[in-house]
Amino acid sequence: MHDWQRQFIDFLVESGAFRLGTFTLKSGRISPTFVNTGLVDDGLGLLRLGDAYASRLLEACGADGFDSVFGPAYKGVPLAVATAVSLAQKGVRKPYLFDRKEKKMHGEEASAKADAAALLVGHRPVAGERIVMVDDVLTTGATKYESVALLRSLVDGVRFPALVIAVDRQEVGPDGIDACSKFTQDTGVPVHATVTMTEILTHLGATGRLPADLKARCVAYLGQYGTPDAKAWAATA
Repeated sequence: MHDWQRQFIDFLVESGAFRLGTFTLKSGRISPTFVNTGLVDDGLGLLRLGDAYASRLLEACGADGFDSVFGPAYKGVPLAVATAVSLAQKGVRKPYLFDRKEKKMHGEEASAKADAAALLVGHRPVAGERIVMVDDVLTTGATKYESVALLRSLVDGVRFPALVIAVDRQEVGPDGIDACSKFTQDTGVPVHATVTMTEILTHLGATGRLPADLKARCVAYLGQYGTPDAKAWAATA
């Protein structure tokens, strides 16, 4: 792991965006871990989030590998803004955009000839644009699938170099495929996480913040539901 990843894990824990305990996920599974970057609600926190996303994005795509940053409403909106700000601080100036939940019905943007303007806020993408998406986690991926479909319907020849998420939970679904791999298979969009669940647990263990009972539950959970990499971690943890 990079130092910025360890610092990001520390931030997720300190902010409460990552928690250990007992949580019922959308899938119905009872998990010993929970991730929700939506709990980050102040300026300093957004700066920390943006720095991690920007660092991962630049590592994955390079400064010249994308044209703009898109965040799906609603959780992705502050992430896109924070990422664009952090990129600018690193000397990489890129515009951001996000979608409206409802099409704007008044003003210039409501024109029948301006569908993209009516459905998007911020930067107006052009044909062939390379748009990176940012969001918190990927479970069912429903919002991300909708975003890809929307942008493909609005922007001719749009390309997606990456989807960057905060944490890869490294879990498989009932079909035995993890959400990140399935999303890439279905859409062709590569998924890059700032950190993985096993990286978080490894760092917490190394810094004395993973009690034995909770570690045992995490090991059992990933041993049952984890990806091959997560199962390998659980087998040796």
